[in-house]
Amino acid sequence: MKETEMYAPLKRFLEKEGYVVHSEVEGVDVMACKGTEILIVEMKTAFNLQLVYQLIERLKMTEQVYAYIPLKKGGRWPKAYKKMCGLLRRLHCGLITLDAKTKEVVREFEPSEFTSRKNYARKKLTLKEFEGRSIDLNQGGSTREKLFTVYKEKAIRVAMFLFEQGPAATGEIKTKLDIENAAAILYDNHLGWFKRVTRGVYQLTPEFEFFRLKHEKKIKQLWR
Repeated sequence: MKETEMYAPLKRFLEKEGYVVHSEVEGVDVMACKGTEILIVEMKTAFNLQLVYQLIERLKMTEQVYAYIPLKKGGRWPKAYKKMCGLLRRLHCGLITLDAKTKEVVREFEPSEFTSRKNYARKKLTLKEFEGRSIDLNQGGSTREKLFTVYKEKAIRVAMFLFEQGPAATGEIKTKLDIENAAAILYDNHLGWFKRVTRGVYQLTPEFEFFRLKHEKKIKQLWR
């Protein structure tokens, strides 16, 4: 869909609300007036940073600023759509959408003051992960590398204990390493490094040796 195809449905929508509508006014995509009220709409076929820049500039002219975009696959449900709405609300901008199939125009929400709501559960989880890490083993900006989390740090320590001591009981590992969930790490075996020898006794699998050789430098930092 082109921006030129989006204009007619929007114009009809705003005119039904009593606005006089003109397009391309001094760089503004769509400008609508009703009495002394000025409403500005910036159109884009997809939400992007350029649209954000334009919206911020238009806020210098009026408080009634809207982004206008067509609904993509998944409509209003994808995470990307929700994040976009969150950003627009933080900018005190409204959102108007266009259904590409039915050509229905919907005012999703109006510009308003934004009140931030803290995600305390997320904050608690993030702090727990931060405080649980003993050293910084990850490279900032990594996207494809598997991360070294608190869980993986503990699993490495358990594995290195077995690597040096040989098969051992969960109770001994828990006590020597002071890892409360050592038994769960061994039993769940999410990383595929552990194998039960007898009840409560575990040894390493070849998978850990591959991991150890690949990440030898980082493991040395962790296991001193």
